[in-house]
Amino acid sequence: MTTTPDSNPKPSAFVPRRQFIQLGLLSMVAAWVGTWLQTRLFPSTNASQEATPVSFPLSELPVGGTKVVTYGGIFTLVMRTPESLRAFSLVCTHLGCLVEWQGNKKEFYCPCHDGRYDEFGDVLAGPPPIPLEQFPVQIVGDTVTVGEI
Repeated sequence: MTTTPDSNPKPSAFVPRRQFIQLGLLSMVAAWVGTWLQTRLFPSTNASQEATPVSFPLSELPVGGTKVVTYGGIFTLVMRTPESLRAFSLVCTHLGCLVEWQGNKKEFYCPCHDGRYDEFGDVLAGPPPIPLEQFPVQIVGDTVTVGEI
């Protein structure tokens, strides 16, 4: 039995139309499910719209000390230096992990992807694209207030 070259055609390198449409629909469904899942696992919070000021006694924050408060649903570190008060979000700007304040190094550290920020919230190293979010903080009398009064 002899075969001619035309009797066993090579399979096409292209995807058949039906498979192409099925892959396209599957991709769209996967993208939709991924977006829905991301919004459920990592809900976005807009601190400027929902946040109410947080106050605590100045005696709880000595010079050189830090205090963690929740401002607008976001963990916030308030630090007091001899010169000023500063308040930073403890949420990494890369993927939303919580950063740690390392007082001995005077920097914030994100353990998720080795991101580092200086004591002013500016990026030192790693993948974070922008500095940490900074919130207004002030002393009124003997009370520290984080946020706009």
